[in-house]
Amino acid sequence: MSKNTLRLTVCAMLVALGVILGGALSIPGFAMGGYSFKIGFGVLPVILSGVLYGPIWGGMVGGLTDLIQALVFPKGPYMPWFTIVGVLFGAIPGMFFVKGQSPTWKRLALAVATGQIICSVILNTAVLVLLVGGFGWEIMIPRIINQIVMIPLYTVLVYYISRFLRKRSLV
Repeated sequence: MSKNTLRLTVCAMLVALGVILGGALSIPGFAMGGYSFKIGFGVLPVILSGVLYGPIWGGMVGGLTDLIQALVFPKGPYMPWFTIVGVLFGAIPGMFFVKGQSPTWKRLALAVATGQIICSVILNTAVLVLLVGGFGWEIMIPRIINQIVMIPLYTVLVYYISRFLRKRSLV
């Protein structure tokens, strides 16, 4: 199997995994009386694709994951802004690994934290405020608390999964 075929296959599997983890196996969070975040691991395959293959592949996996998830597990009308943010969920961590560097703890923590703060805390909060109105802090505070837990968890999981895949020459 060629390198490109392997990369495409792994990314397709990461899209499928992201759709399932984000759509079927996530729990919606209803803080301050309205839907404001999800508890789940749907973004984990998106981050992993960016770390393993760079920002372009990470962005494609993020965009496709969000688009397919919106079609298969709709939670309201389709909003393209969330798909754009989905692209950034994979592209931002991927920018820290453009030259194919191995993920060290420090670089990976910085990549994950940057992506999650920009995408989940700032951009998704802004989109939700545009959609449902209200004050941004009502939505942002639960999202910040969620990311205080998820950023270290994503960092640890991506580190060990990427190490596992590299040892077996799957990336």
